[in-house]
Amino acid sequence: MRLMVRMWQRNPLPFPSGSLVNTTVASVLITSFLLPAFLVSSAFAQTMVAQRYWITFSDRGEVPGRGTGSVDAYALGISDRALWRRAKVLPADRLIDELDLPVAPSYIDGVRRTGAVIRATSRWFNAVSAELSATQRATVQSLPFVASVSPVAVFRKNRPEVSLERHSTPLLKRQSTSALDYGSSLAQLNSIGVVEVHNRGINGSGVIVGMIDDGFNNLRSHPALKNIKVIAEYDFIQRDSSTSVAPGEYPGQGGHGAATLSAVGGFESGKLIGAAYGASFILAKSEIDSVEIRLEEDLYVEALEWMEQLGADVVSSSLGYIDWYTNSDLDGQTATTTKAARIAARKGILLVTAMGNEGNYRDPRTQSTGTMIAPADADSIVSVGAMSVDGMLASFSSTGPTADGRVKPEVVAPGVNVYAVAGASSYGYWNGTSLSTPLTAGVAALVLSANPDLTPMEVRARLTGTARQFKDGSPRTESYPNNFYGWGIVDAARAVVKPGPPEIPNQFVLRNSFPNPFNGTATIIVDAPSAQQIELAIFTVLGQKVRTLFKGYSAVGENRFFWRDGLDDAGVRVTSGVYICRLTAPNSIASTKLVFIK
Repeated sequence: MRLMVRMWQRNPLPFPSGSLVNTTVASVLITSFLLPAFLVSSAFAQTMVAQRYWITFSDRGEVPGRGTGSVDAYALGISDRALWRRAKVLPADRLIDELDLPVAPSYIDGVRRTGAVIRATSRWFNAVSAELSATQRATVQSLPFVASVSPVAVFRKNRPEVSLERHSTPLLKRQSTSALDYGSSLAQLNSIGVVEVHNRGINGSGVIVGMIDDGFNNLRSHPALKNIKVIAEYDFIQRDSSTSVAPGEYPGQGGHGAATLSAVGGFESGKLIGAAYGASFILAKSEIDSVEIRLEEDLYVEALEWMEQLGADVVSSSLGYIDWYTNSDLDGQTATTTKAARIAARKGILLVTAMGNEGNYRDPRTQSTGTMIAPADADSIVSVGAMSVDGMLASFSSTGPTADGRVKPEVVAPGVNVYAVAGASSYGYWNGTSLSTPLTAGVAALVLSANPDLTPMEVRARLTGTARQFKDGSPRTESYPNNFYGWGIVDAARAVVKPGPPEIPNQFVLRNSFPNPFNGTATIIVDAPSAQQIELAIFTVLGQKVRTLFKGYSAVGENRFFWRDGLDDAGVRVTSGVYICRLTAPNSIASTKLVFIK
């Protein structure tokens, strides 16, 4: 069914009257569509004897207004800003879809009556996360409206190292003609071209950055954090609007998030300046440090959905999940957070996420790579590795490829001795992809601040297409992209400026389609070395041709083709699923996967 938006028109500005978010909509979302407070000591006690499961429902139940052909965006908690952002990537008549509909309250009540402790709810997956005993699981599985019950993944946190300022060797300050005094944060920003962009008057203003982390301590008191423009914050653990450490929580709760936030949005002259200090922020506390340093992925998904509806443009997440999964699961479509990342991309968000701190090699003896964590394996996002400010890859930085053979990371950024908030009023030097990620998210925000009409995939293309290749003297950097540095070191100064004419390739290149997955229009780019006869076609995974997108002579350089609405050659929409786009050119055949979702 096609769901229509009513009482909204596209505005060329993010919000009317200069407002960045409709705070009434934010309130409606929290009060109407999130579960009531539930994290109490008894729930923690049950954690020790019950397993967390995703309970997916078979349908949406009764949805008010569904039969009329229109659904009110306001009633669903979707802000005008979110609709504006979605309109950059989705057709006007498909800004709202099935994934925006709430989970049926009667189904939630039915699960609760079994004695299950419900912990989170997801519209995108039409599911709830709940703690179940073995007996309760069997009962829930038998409910007529339940489609599946599957375990929630566990996150094993490889904590970044931090040393307080007084115990560190300060990074050398580099000469700068900027009017800003960056203090000890100058080197990390200079290494990725941020200072040059700030000198042009671009600081991230007009962009909304979402941060998903363990909380944000000292948000209103630390000199570098207290003036950050926070338009919404929510604690998905305690179910309240304060993202600082709560009574009874692990003492370090909120320290990690304060550091990542300061790297992208902090500002204290002479001490630290964040990469996109002029941006506005949505903050989500979802990581539970106080329960054996374990975090379930359900709160992450819930936080990402919330940020999307409030209108975030870029989401930075220095979290990841691996314990429940194996390397073979990191195929871009298996892990729960990876699936959520793909949906966010489809709705116009650029997710910037950490590769992980699992080391360069799974097996140092054979030098086999592939140590990344979910959701860094997702397509259509930016996964980030860590380097020192002189360009050398950090020994802890996780590597690609994905299980299906895609290069990861997209880019690398400073993640060694990164200067950031550490404590109530102090600073420290941090090591980890946790810090390279917000620095890269800040660069993405700068690109959007200067070019607000860019889609997330266009921003991603700017970051990868302008990244600086670094030669470390080893075979791993002999060619780019590679599974250590990705496309190279992120460079804000080059990414902000629209690139000139692309270089003419010496062979035909079929790029990955975007967005992927898609339900509107997929864009497919072919780079051609010369005008030659080519054919671009869509096939099922069984090899049946369903659509010929183009057959004729290519233009020299970039050629853009579009698969609109998933239509086959007869004008009928294909079924949801995986399809193969195949380029047949003189002396070469190339293919890439697309995922179509109705």
